[in-house]
Amino acid sequence: MTIKIDKTHKFILFIFLITLAILIQLSPVKKSIAAKNENIKLPIIMYHQVTQRNSKIRRYCVSTQQLEDDLKYIKENGYETITINQLLDHIYNGKEIPGKPIMITFDDGFVSIKEYVLPLMKKYNMCCVASVVGSYADLTEEENDHNVNYAYLDWNEIASLTKEKYVEIQNHSYDMHQITSERKGAAQCIGEDYDTYRKSLSKDLEKMQNKIFEKSGYKPTTFTYPFGSYSKDSSAVLKELGFKAAFICHEVVNEIDLENTEWLFKIGRFNRSGNCTTENFFNKFE
Repeated sequence: MTIKIDKTHKFILFIFLITLAILIQLSPVKKSIAAKNENIKLPIIMYHQVTQRNSKIRRYCVSTQQLEDDLKYIKENGYETITINQLLDHIYNGKEIPGKPIMITFDDGFVSIKEYVLPLMKKYNMCCVASVVGSYADLTEEENDHNVNYAYLDWNEIASLTKEKYVEIQNHSYDMHQITSERKGAAQCIGEDYDTYRKSLSKDLEKMQNKIFEKSGYKPTTFTYPFGSYSKDSSAVLKELGFKAAFICHEVVNEIDLENTEWLFKIGRFNRSGNCTTENFFNKFE
């Protein structure tokens, strides 16, 4: 009788251990699947001008040293830079992106992108997105002024950058980077009907798309709203023109949602002011 009880206990213990082993084996698989399905966070930095003059540092202008400190921070903290086209390739074509991505953007198309930003991107093997304004490129060519402290890229420089793997060019409007009594940037005017707004926005963006393509053979996929200003009907116009995404200026960390892609037309970014340290800036989204 005693032997029978011992065998029973051994059998129960055996079953328990087998069950426990199975549960342990299954647990990591479940966690792995959950991690795979979680939305990846994507912080985006919005720079404008870059200078080597400390007296010029301000809200929309950082020094070359500050930019380099930021790039060092990005590398040391495990981030990997991606472009907007890499993001779109990930969402629509299943291409892989880093597990801890970050995006670096430069608005307005200053000459400093070529003079200061590009060399640093090469040095740290990173990439960035530069959104350019058509009328600014026209102005540079008309005045033949390429002063790195304030001038903008001309069309030849823009075309040259489209061939660089370190810089991706995107559309920042042809001539809507301005605030008038009627319109702020690319936003709809008060009292303006949809058809009128659609024609105005389409005319400007198509002009810019065609000009970049004419100069470089490349057509941007993304629109960067001047001043971050947009309206409820803006996305519909962009989609009609074939754009796949749009940058705004809301300071939020984006989540890469593979199913609901509407967020792509309101991609948030954090303005990098020259008035704070690298550590304080990155604390905003970490």
